[in-house]
Amino acid sequence: MKIRLKVFASVRDICGFDEKELTLPDGTTLDGLLDNLAEQHSGLSAKRTSLLMAVNEEYSTGAAILRDNDTVALFPPVSGG
Repeated sequence: MKIRLKVFASVRDICGFDEKELTLPDGTTLDGLLDNLAEQHSGLSAKRTSLLMAVNEEYSTGAAILRDNDTVALFPPVSGG
């Protein structure tokens, strides 16, 4: 299956791209996607527990099963002052 991955802020800095199309095995979860990305981009491991994740513009958990043509967004928590 193919998904579109969008990353923002410090996640973009770690991964080195804004948006990318990925081919994943059917049944891949968000956690599985993060495992794959952390293997390729070591700096992502430290941020993993604090990342916000969305599938098709709806917040999701790591257990969410991805489907063909989903759009996944990963971004760090937003803070303000």
